Amino acid sequence: MFQGKRLITQGVADTIPLEIQMFLWSLLDELITMSVEIDYLQVFEFSGENDIQTIIHRQEEPPYQTVYQFGKVNHPLCKKIYVIDDIEHCTMLLSDEY
Repeated sequence: MFQGKRLITQGVADTIPLEIQMFLWSLLDELITMSVEIDYLQVFEFSGENDIQTIIHRQEEPPYQTVYQFGKVNHPLCKKIYVIDDIEHCTMLLSDEY
């Protein structure tokens, strides 16, 4: 999974910095190299408080969740991003674009 052509929606392109997009793709690549069973739907929930950015990466089947926190962030994001794999394409989109 997540080996097909990688696409992003206009919403992601307009609101999510490229560095963060690349970080999310790298997290998926890491799961693949770890031979973790991967669900077709990956969810990344962004929240921020003060100057701390929190990202929760999760999937439903099989259950998986990892939390990442980064400090010294000027403008933390508060978004939910989905990455959906349909075998031929992997699409990163904002939850409100679904």
